[in-house]
Amino acid sequence: MRIPARFLKVSSNYGGIQSHEGWLEIDIRALDLDGVTKLHVDLDDVARVKEKRDEATATVDAWDALFGKKDDDGPPPAP
Repeated sequence: MRIPARFLKVSSNYGGIQSHEGWLEIDIRALDLDGVTKLHVDLDDVARVKEKRDEATATVDAWDALFGKKDDDGPPPAP
């Protein structure tokens, strides 16, 4: 069974464990797996998903830099 890219997600950590290459999550809830014995994932799809994640991270980092927030700022002060 070929897994479409819309069911793939890549994250940099899972359960508190960091990974340089990332963790691949396959959302199987929407898939009919009756009789399936093998899953096939196009690595080009994985690369595109990783690129989207990296672009989103860069956008958030740019937004934070523009408005002065840094990763080490911690939680905002209490009112």
